[in-house]
Amino acid sequence: MTRQAKGELVILGFDYSPLDTKIAEKARSAAERIRERLTKTLEDLIEVGSDLLAVKEALDHGQFGAWLRAEFGWAERTARNFMSVAERFGKSARVADLTIDPTAAYLLAAPSTPDEARQAAVERAEAGEHVTTAVAKEIVAETRKKRPRRSKAVPTEKLGLRLVKVLERYKEKWKPDDLSDLARQLREFADALEKPGRGTKKKAKE
Repeated sequence: MTRQAKGELVILGFDYSPLDTKIAEKARSAAERIRERLTKTLEDLIEVGSDLLAVKEALDHGQFGAWLRAEFGWAERTARNFMSVAERFGKSARVADLTIDPTAAYLLAAPSTPDEARQAAVERAEAGEHVTTAVAKEIVAETRKKRPRRSKAVPTEKLGLRLVKVLERYKEKWKPDDLSDLARQLREFADALEKPGRGTKKKAKE
């Protein structure tokens, strides 16, 4: 059943009256079950993950994967999705009743997802929003944009090679008669690195 309001079509609910009584009842019951499961989706994921974590801890090393394959035909990666959800969301009782789609929960529970993104998703779900996978991706992307980028540390060996290449380029451009002067400056620089105080004092005297 629908009605028109300001040029927009507003859905009031499905009209079951034209249907056969049995079919209508079947459809209504299915709709109620689906809605109920949607509201309990995250709770179910947490419970499954908690059970998996308990079994994994109880079994000896190497047995968990065999148990998963025998019981469910799962790879450990599939189980890890549930376990991550339980680890990230299972500590809060209020989270279990939120409407967050399974795939969205897996994304938000991933180790690479910032804690701020998970918190933002929970707050939006608490406000009544249905957190779908698309919404979760949007939240994660926005959170990562706001976070300061961390520059990756370059290994000492690579830095050394880069320095050698730079010095070789300078050597090619340097006047041959002045190479000895360049070598002297490099030795002084190296001495200053080994003994910082010495280089500082020398500059102060100059």
